[in-house]
Amino acid sequence: MNTKIERFFTFIMKEKTRKVFAFIFYVYSIVMFMEIHLPLALEIICFIVLMFITLFGYTVYISEWMDKMYEKNRGKLGKNIIHEITKIAKEILMFIPILIITIGITSFIMVGQPANQSSIEQSFYEAPIFNLVSIIIFGPIIEEFLFRFLPYEFIKNKNLYIIVSTVIFAAMHVINDPNPFYYICFYMMRSLCYGYRYQKTKDILVPISMHSFNNLVATLLFVLS
Repeated sequence: MNTKIERFFTFIMKEKTRKVFAFIFYVYSIVMFMEIHLPLALEIICFIVLMFITLFGYTVYISEWMDKMYEKNRGKLGKNIIHEITKIAKEILMFIPILIITIGITSFIMVGQPANQSSIEQSFYEAPIFNLVSIIIFGPIIEEFLFRFLPYEFIKNKNLYIIVSTVIFAAMHVINDPNPFYYICFYMMRSLCYGYRYQKTKDILVPISMHSFNNLVATLLFVLS
């Protein structure tokens, strides 16, 4: 019995298996975002596969990652936390000029705003605290996991990875917009920065922090206006 379990975990931890799991999770997430209705049988199969990936695959990956971090950081937890905070602070400082430039470009050149942005602003008044937490914390974590972490698992060419992660992220935000091709650049400029920095640092907390900071600034500008 133990041998079978060990073989199962060995299979789960193989690089090819991880790539397949990440690809399935990624594609299924995009299908859900696009609200594509699949045949019932296919939806059931996809759901079962997704649950398998979630419950078994990534549970094992996260456990292994935590074990490695524990071994690596034993006796150095405080120093590593300070190092991580310092790194994220530097990344955000480097991101600020890019953020200012993109805000300037979209403010002076773009007419109107994406439907996604209008929807967020409208819903903000209905439940401001919940939406504030969602926009600044949960949104960036979920989106960066889906659109930055997952494709990196199976796209090894760095240029292709940056292009795919940038375009798909932007496209998912304008998929239901009446003018998607016009507003897609609203998201592509910053998405390009998130993907590039994750590819360079291999630290998912970097794009999450940048994304969170971007949403914080956008929320403050909206509230102040």
